[in-house]
Amino acid sequence: MIITKILGLTSAMTKSKKAKMAILVFEIGILAFALYQQREEEKEKQRQLRQ
Repeated sequence: MIITKILGLTSAMTKSKKAKMAILVFEIGILAFALYQQREEEKEKQRQLRQ
């Protein structure tokens, strides 16, 4: 979550709409990857408990 705070500050400092959109897309990508990774870890835990 530190990365999103840093990117949020960077977004606030720039006036370019294109740069803000690029930063926002990058943030969404990071969050989507973290969510995917968390779900995979949960699946792995459940597999280990079943065995």
